[in-house]
Parts: sequence; C-alpha cells; structure tokens
Amino acid sequence: MAMSKKKQQVPDTLIQVGKQGSKYQQKAYKVSERAYGTTHENSEEEYEEITVDKSAAEIIDQINKRVKSPYYWRYCGIVTLILLLTFSQISIPLTTILAVVLPVATYMVRKADIKRKTTPLFYEFSDDYSENKFYSSIAAFSKLAETKSSWRLKSQVAVHDWKRNAGSSSALIRERSKIGKQNPNLLKANVDVWGVDAGSIKLYLLPDRFFVFQDGVYSAISYSEIQASLQDLEYVEQESLPSDATVIGQTWKYARRDGGPDKRFNNNRQLPIAKYGVVAFSSQNFIAYLIVSSLEIASSFTQSFSKILDSSNSGAKSLLSSNSQFQSALLEADCSPEHLEPLKKAASQGSELTTSQIAQLLGVSTSFITKNPSSFDYEGFRFVRSGRSGRQLSWKVEYLGNEV
Repeated sequence: MAMSKKKQQVPDTLIQVGKQGSKYQQKAYKVSERAYGTTHENSEEEYEEITVDKSAAEIIDQINKRVKSPYYWRYCGIVTLILLLTFSQISIPLTTILAVVLPVATYMVRKADIKRKTTPLFYEFSDDYSENKFYSSIAAFSKLAETKSSWRLKSQVAVHDWKRNAGSSSALIRERSKIGKQNPNLLKANVDVWGVDAGSIKLYLLPDRFFVFQDGVYSAISYSEIQASLQDLEYVEQESLPSDATVIGQTWKYARRDGGPDKRFNNNRQLPIAKYGVVAFSSQNFIAYLIVSSLEIASSFTQSFSKILDSSNSGAKSLLSSNSQFQSALLEADCSPEHLEPLKKAASQGSELTTSQIAQLLGVSTSFITKNPSSFDYEGFRFVRSGRSGRQLSWKVEYLGNEV
C-alpha cells in the first residue's frame, strides 16, 4: 500500500537470528507508479515501502560509511567562534543575540549529525535456541565482569636490565579495560549489548556476530569463526593489587641475581607476584588478549563461553592454549606499533629527543620520564639522559632489538 512520506535517510535494518544462520533485511522506499491525473502543488512524492535482502558485509559497509562521515557541527562551532569574535568588535547587542542563537543552532546540527551517523539494528530471534544462546553469552560476560580488574594486553617487550625490573626478563604493555554493558559507538540496538571497552579497541557481543570497533571502523566476526582460549600469567604487579588476584610469591623492585634486594637502591620495595588469567578471543584474522585479575573467573568464563561458541562450530576447540602457542601469538600482536617507528629512527640515526617528545610517543606523562635518574627501559628501548635541550632534558635512544 502506497504511503505519503519522505524517503528515510537511514533505512531500518532487521536482522533475523536463527539456528540456521542470520538473515539481513532493510526497509527501503521506491517511488510508486502514478496514474494519469491532475496537477498537485507542493505535494510530496509517494513512496512504496519494500524489503530488500542484504548481506552482513553490506550492512557493515553501510555502518562504516556513516561512522566515517563528517560531523558538521564541528564546522558550525568554528564558524560560531569566528562570528562571535568578529561582531564583538562591532556590535555588543548583535553579539549577545548571536551568542544565544549560534550555540543553539550548533547543538541542533550536532543532534542531526548523531542521528544521521547512527545505524539502528533491530534483532528478531526465529527460535528459542538462538535467543537462549545469546542470553547465555550475556550471562557469561556478566560473570566475567565480576573480576576486580582487567586489561587488554597490547604487546610484550624484552627487558635487558632485569635488575631494575623486579628480576623480569620481559614487560607487558597493557591497557585498562571495562567489562559489562556497553553503548556501541553510533550503533543502536533493541537488545542489551555486552562486551569489553579497552579504549583503543572495543569488543561487542551482538546476537548475529562479534563486533570489533578499532581505528574508527567496525568489523564483524561470525561466532563460528571465534575461539576463546585461556592461558595463565605470572605478573609482577607494581600498581594496586586487585583483591581477587592469586598471589604466588614476592620479589623486589630492584633484585639481585639470587632474588634478594639490591641494597644500592634506597627506594627498593617488595612487589607481589600475581597469577592472572589471559583470555584470548581469536579468529583467522583477529586476536585480542584480555588479562583478568581473577584466574578462577577467567577459567570459568572461558569454559562456559567456549561451550556456547562450540554450538556454532562443527569442530571442537581447545580451552587451554599451550605456553608456546601463547608466546608465539604474542610475537604477532602489536609487534611493530606505528608510534614506535620515530623511536627506531632516532636510535638508528643517533639523534636525541626531548622529554615531551618521548612522552608523546610513549603515551606517558613527562613526570614518568623525569623521575628516572639517568636511564630507563620502556617498550623495547633504552633512554639515557644526555643533557638539556632548551628547558627540557634530552635523551639518547637505544633500540634493544628484541621487541615482540
């Protein structure tokens, strides 16, 4: 039946999830055939509502096109600032009016931007099996969220100065994460969305697929391709120790070869060695490691979530990855981050960097750097204080050559 309405900017997306797979459909409108008749002034075109079949790849492509489309309100904000600065020198009454009208207009444009860039996803379950499977996955993530602390493992770097690193031969670069109910960026679903927010990467559990938001775009992985595995990790905790962590020993921040304290350092202190769980979410072209402070919760989650995933796969999966597999996979994870390339270049050329330059490249505070008396190792590099560059300290950069 024809209806008089304007063509929608974002068509409604219907995803039917069933035991046999997911079906993607979108509501669209086409101009309905019009019979011979009289002329109408200021009349809207009539559109006929139709349903168009889509693929998962087409849906993801549409989502990313909207996500990457510009925010026009930012340009409005710049224009608002320029106009206010200009007219403030000409007319105070006009400036007062503009100071009220222009911010309101910018706010309205922002609301329109968000609506235009947001993709609504409407899910329907065609059978009880699929619905129960999805909510069982949510229950598994809700249990995982009970852990006191979690981090995404970004990379592992070799540490040559083990005496100054609590006797450790390597250091992990981790990013604090939040497990629980999420609000996916520019996605609106009619179901609760659970997952992991680790800052630069976000994992979302949706009924049809495992969504990953990274580098400003979405990718979606079929549950039949996802594998969950577990590895335990002995970690020297230098920050606040989570209350649910399993402590297996103690070490010193500055340790001797025999494990005792190095008395040359006045601020030496004991550090706990905790056993954490590392949950790996992996597919053929994707892997993400989640460090969980409670090994028991990590183990329970991996077992329950793997059973859910196994129901989507024909083959069985190993719940516990071997240490060699874990280390081998770490070699491929963030093995050459782009932000480290300037450091490699500085090391190869023998050039020096200032404290602020190093802080920006490493993503740390300047105080973290300046508190080191003469040298420190970080992310596979050694930084040696060499003097001053203006008002800042300057550092020589050495590449240790064993970054993983």
